[in-house]
Amino acid sequence: MKVKRVLTIAGSDPTAGAGLQADLRVFNQLGVYGMAIPTAITIQDTKGVKGIAALPSGAVKKQLDTLLNDIKIDTLKTGMLLTKENILAIESACRRYKIKNLIIDPIIKSGTGVALLKKDAVSFLKERLFPLALIITPNINEAEALTGIKIKDEKDVILAAKILYKMGPRYVLIKGGHFKKEPNDFLYDGRSFRVYKGKRIKGIKLHGAGCVFSAAITAYLAKGLSVTGAVGEAKGFINKAIKRAVVIGKGRKVLYKMP
Repeated sequence: MKVKRVLTIAGSDPTAGAGLQADLRVFNQLGVYGMAIPTAITIQDTKGVKGIAALPSGAVKKQLDTLLNDIKIDTLKTGMLLTKENILAIESACRRYKIKNLIIDPIIKSGTGVALLKKDAVSFLKERLFPLALIITPNINEAEALTGIKIKDEKDVILAAKILYKMGPRYVLIKGGHFKKEPNDFLYDGRSFRVYKGKRIKGIKLHGAGCVFSAAITAYLAKGLSVTGAVGEAKGFINKAIKRAVVIGKGRKVLYKMP
């Protein structure tokens, strides 16, 4: 039996609602072998991020070199990267180890507005990692920050996706969870758009849904699905998971009873 091996490089979330802990739960649920390299330790609860403790300089690079010298991975997902040094380490590893299936969830801020990517690292993300990506999965707020476009409707989504595509990824998925209307997601491949529809559940605030969605895409890609197929399966997965979200603290709900 060939085991599908998936690596996430992200921040550590002690609530396990987001970050590498959430990624690993999704990987396990979907039947792939998940591995994790932390970029930083977040100090947070379900109400928000209270602080960030960065790892020592070079720690991500050393983790990558050690792991990838031993294990050949099928897909690599990035989440919170925090610094330009971490981005450069991932770029170097992708090139050295010929990683083709790179999924970038460009985490810039937390849901409560705390910066999770330093300002001087944003250009490195766009210029050094986006050209290596199979797919990038920004939400509406992240797409705005990366393009400078204020996204109010689907026409703005299309314009932002085209700008992001020119930055080098083979696919752009703009996640619509932050839309005021229905949380539809938009996939662009440089030629056409595909819409994956969702239905908003009123009165629910979630922690980590974007991480879970991107992790599910990563797992389905590792299992051999096409990008359009992986996004479709992941959309069904996240739609069901949201309906089963649970309260574990005094803040936002988290996704626990995943399908």
